[in-house]
Amino acid sequence: MAAASAYEAWRQRQIEENKRRIEELGLRHLAAAVIPPQVKQLKVKHKARAPGAAAATAPPRRSGRVANLPEQPDYRENIKKKIVIGPTAVERKAIIKKKIVIGPTAVERRAIAKAKAKATELEGELGADYPTFVKTISQHSATANALVLPPQFCTMHLPEHSEVLTLVDEEDDEFDVQYYKGPSDCRIRSWRGFSIGHKLGDGDCLVFQLIQRRKFKVYIIRAGLT
Repeated sequence: MAAASAYEAWRQRQIEENKRRIEELGLRHLAAAVIPPQVKQLKVKHKARAPGAAAATAPPRRSGRVANLPEQPDYRENIKKKIVIGPTAVERKAIIKKKIVIGPTAVERRAIAKAKAKATELEGELGADYPTFVKTISQHSATANALVLPPQFCTMHLPEHSEVLTLVDEEDDEFDVQYYKGPSDCRIRSWRGFSIGHKLGDGDCLVFQLIQRRKFKVYIIRAGLT
């Protein structure tokens, strides 16, 4: 207990001695000159804005990438327009091509077979006095510019060289076409005018009767597919 009291007395004397030296050397005033006084931070008060003021004054935020893109088409308008107008020429060709690849339906096959049977029956009724052959019209040949004829018939009954032939329909109207004899086949050109003029369609059957050397009588048996 006495040792502790002696230590406290010595410690107190040291504190007093240190204070006296600081005062003699002027260290307290030097520290005050070096260390700046603390500055209180002022709080900035923000004024309340009226509702909608920020939206009215500030420019709208827009993405630079989106702003530089070209105007996008309205696909809904294109779809609506396509429904109203219908398929284009390219689409119609695709539909016809698909039909050719897939082939006729059961109902269409029966209609075509019925037209062929009628054409064969008519060919038999015409007799053997004038050469005849039956030609079935396809979707392609209905609009083609040329119609391929049976090679054996061409060899036996038609000229060896290209000539003008005449087609006579059941109303006795005449149509001139160009006959072409090639190395591998024979055909009549300018056929499209006759076909479209008589509204020939897929599955229709024609009976050609050679009534003169350069003239055919043409009978039309319709399948009714178009």
